[in-house]
Amino acid sequence: MNTPVRVRNAPGLVWKKRRSGHEARWQCRTDLIAKGFKIKSVKLWSGAGEPTKEEWDRIADRCNELQQEMLVFSRGGLPEIGPFDGTISGLMRAYKSDPDSPYRTIRYHSRVHYDALMELIKREHGDKSLGELRPRTLLTWHKEWIKDGKIAVAHAKMGMLRTLFSFGVTLLEDDHCAKFSAALSKMRFAMPKPRIERLTAAQAIAIRAKAHEMGRPSIALAQAFQFELMLRQKDVIGEWVPIAEPGISAVQADGMKWLRGIRWEEISGDLVLRHVTSKRQKEIEVSLRNAPMVMEELALLGGEIPASGPVIVSEWDRLPWTSPEFRRWWRIVADACGIPKAVRNMDSRAGAITEATAAGADLEHVRHAATHSNISMTQRYSRDAAGKTEVVQLARVEHRNKGPKNAS
Repeated sequence: MNTPVRVRNAPGLVWKKRRSGHEARWQCRTDLIAKGFKIKSVKLWSGAGEPTKEEWDRIADRCNELQQEMLVFSRGGLPEIGPFDGTISGLMRAYKSDPDSPYRTIRYHSRVHYDALMELIKREHGDKSLGELRPRTLLTWHKEWIKDGKIAVAHAKMGMLRTLFSFGVTLLEDDHCAKFSAALSKMRFAMPKPRIERLTAAQAIAIRAKAHEMGRPSIALAQAFQFELMLRQKDVIGEWVPIAEPGISAVQADGMKWLRGIRWEEISGDLVLRHVTSKRQKEIEVSLRNAPMVMEELALLGGEIPASGPVIVSEWDRLPWTSPEFRRWWRIVADACGIPKAVRNMDSRAGAITEATAAGADLEHVRHAATHSNISMTQRYSRDAAGKTEVVQLARVEHRNKGPKNAS
């Protein structure tokens, strides 16, 4: 096992390089070690090859047990439930536990993201009473958060506070929340710079070739679908969520189920893909015959296209990739191709849209193909502003030279 594969649903798992191969360990959060949590690290497995399926399951189970113990410790041994007590932490508890809270309607991975943001805020200011704070306090917090260039994290934290205070106004009818919500509506904070990177067609082709060379044809197939069809990564590889989450799926493993990725039964006999997108729930209908990269990858299957099931599955367990593991392997392949670190798999969509606009495709048609709600979003994804400016400049000069020589 040259590069260890991460176990699905195994929080806290880290791999260590050893002379004999690799070692799997559960690792406690450093901040909780400092606060006195006794279990710093636990060895779970070691070896030169890959763990067996039973060993993978034991690793995941033990990681979840240790992670739960750690989280109980982080909350002082008490579950995070109870009424709003006027503090930032109390507001978070109410937001997460109130039966009418919008927190209960958002998707699993969004909740995980929100939980992480709230945990960051709580560590610093969770014990603060809203009655003792002022709107100016939020500006002070933001100044601290943007130190060391952490603009994106600071912006996300302020967005989380907006959500919390809005909840406090509408459902808790709290006057302090109303004050802060109104103040935040008038405040403006530094935004992270928009991404300008894009994946080119040449890079997508190189990644596909290298993925096959490295024994990861599933990454080549996923890259082809992403680039040719302007699809988000989630729409291609799907996502794993706990079984208790909404949605029906026959693909299950380790207490999780797979949803939202493209499936073979969504591809008709005449090679038309019909798929409902994950973000906007829009149905797309696109011919794969007009997607050369996809057709090349399908041809490598020997004409034997499965009748059903996920299209993109990993080579090591024949199950759909987890998002972190797919991104990690994509990066390994991209590095082997010499693709700059700044270019990510997520930039496949921007590269496809940029190629379309550079080719002269009607912007409204590109918007439709990308399933954007408005053209302004399509324009954001269309990169290479310098190249397009040059085209405009040259067109102006050409037009000028064709005009009357001595207009007066």
